[in-house]
Amino acid sequence: MRHLSRVARAALAAAALLAAVAPAAHAAGAGGGDPDVAAWQRSGRPDRLAVVRPGTVTLVSHGSVVKRLYPPYGPLPLSWLAANAGREWVRYVPAKAGAAKTVRIDTAVLLAPGTTLQMGRRTPTVLMTAGKTAASGTWISGSRATLDIDDVTLASATADGTDPAPADMAGRPYLAMGAGGHMTISGTEVIGFGRGAGAPARESGVTWGKGATGSATGSTFQGGRTGLRLTGSTGVALDKVTVKESVRDGVVLKGDRGTTVEGLTVEGSGGNGVTVGGTDRRTLSGVTTGDNHGTGLKATAQRGLTLTATASHHDAGGGVRLISCVSCTVDKAVVDGAPSAISVSGPGARVTVRDARLTGGGDGAGVALGADIAGATVTGGTISGFDRGIAVAGPDVRVDGTAVTGAGTGVKVYGRAHDVALNSVVVRGGRAGVTASATTRDVVLSDVRISGTSRKGLASASEGLVVTGGSVSGTVTAVDLGASARLEKLTVSDSRRGVHLAADVHARGQDLDILAERKGIQADAGAWISITDSRVRAPTALSGNGTIKRLGDTEVTLPPFPWLGFAALVALTLAVLLQTIHQVRHRRTPRPRVAAHVRNTA
Repeated sequence: MRHLSRVARAALAAAALLAAVAPAAHAAGAGGGDPDVAAWQRSGRPDRLAVVRPGTVTLVSHGSVVKRLYPPYGPLPLSWLAANAGREWVRYVPAKAGAAKTVRIDTAVLLAPGTTLQMGRRTPTVLMTAGKTAASGTWISGSRATLDIDDVTLASATADGTDPAPADMAGRPYLAMGAGGHMTISGTEVIGFGRGAGAPARESGVTWGKGATGSATGSTFQGGRTGLRLTGSTGVALDKVTVKESVRDGVVLKGDRGTTVEGLTVEGSGGNGVTVGGTDRRTLSGVTTGDNHGTGLKATAQRGLTLTATASHHDAGGGVRLISCVSCTVDKAVVDGAPSAISVSGPGARVTVRDARLTGGGDGAGVALGADIAGATVTGGTISGFDRGIAVAGPDVRVDGTAVTGAGTGVKVYGRAHDVALNSVVVRGGRAGVTASATTRDVVLSDVRISGTSRKGLASASEGLVVTGGSVSGTVTAVDLGASARLEKLTVSDSRRGVHLAADVHARGQDLDILAERKGIQADAGAWISITDSRVRAPTALSGNGTIKRLGDTEVTLPPFPWLGFAALVALTLAVLLQTIHQVRHRRTPRPRVAAHVRNTA
């Protein structure tokens, strides 16, 4: 019995060893033994996969090699696959009389290193099957390989022929090139690519991945999940490219290097038009966005971004949004129809906006500078039609030579803003010209000209406001002070009230020229102002229960009498009087009679 027990134990041990080794051996035979099956495993185990290697095409179905094809060495035309792969893989489909040849791809395609797949004039229309599951879908991908697509219409299609496939399908097709890959797309229309779920590269219709390069020229990408994605790519050129009706963002540029953009148009995206981030010292030129549900162009944390001639039309989330963008420049931007045009926010953000033309109709701002930025400069340009032309909530802001028209408030300084300087700014129309809240400090206005506002020209509760030069005209109250201020060489005209000081406010004025329709300077109880070498002209020049002290060569008079208007009124009155006298004198004069023989009295 003891001997039999030893035998039994040995048998059991051998059986256990075989049980442990068998699965490993099977796995090695399935994946490790055949490189094409191993490639199928690494590729997410699609239902069908065509592995393209130099001189060989292997067809793998559910992990089993079905067939090997041997095309000529060199670039592989898609037309060769359509003629040789078989109906379940790649094939020509019947076309209507006179229609272009159509190729249908029913397999995922993996391009091995050193291979090239071409689509061109022999396959002008290509349909790629969209599966209900990720495994049943199709795609073309590769590393250190080349994909050339020239003058082709490339569209997704369901098994029952729906073209393009619905955007939420898990197996919609996509194109993606990885490390060392090269993808060129020219004169092509790509329709309905990008999966409803999965990794970012699969959700994007077309992706240049890490280390990939190539170009898209004169092409349109429509109805993608995300239209185009450049993630870690190198030297990709986008020229005369249109991306429209993407479910999410139209174009994503993230961590790419050496990308050049000329003539990129993104329209109708469900998210942002263009999202840019992860790369320093980037320049984008000629980007146009329109009718996107998100922001036209959104830039996340980076340094040295330069946007030149960016245009945004009716983007629902705003024109250009910069978040933690350091040493970034927006040059000659054009934004219209957006609730807000250019917004800057995020810790460390420091941005220059030059010569922008911003037109809006919403309740946002033409230029919005957030509380957490490090600083900003706005020079030149025009802003019109926003609730706030320029909204400053952050520190170290300079606005120079910008014209704001028709905004609810021309320039609003609020929040914790400090060290804010406005120089040669023009504000016309709207409710208020420039306002500064009580929480701000170190606000300086130089040669700021405000006119035609329906309420107040300059309203400030900011302690220590300094105004040098400039003018305010055509308002109800030209200058309304709720905190201490210094006014120098300021001209006020055509306003009902020139300067108003709230209770207990102290101010100083020098070289002021105030011409008001009712009150020149009004100081409420406890307020105090000294005016030096100034001129105040109004029916009530000085009023209120506060103190108004005149120093130097200060002149306080009634407004100049309008002699020309008075002379015109006198002349008109005299003319009416003379006409009345004439009629009274001749009221009894008989009318002249016409001789009886005269018949034509006309």
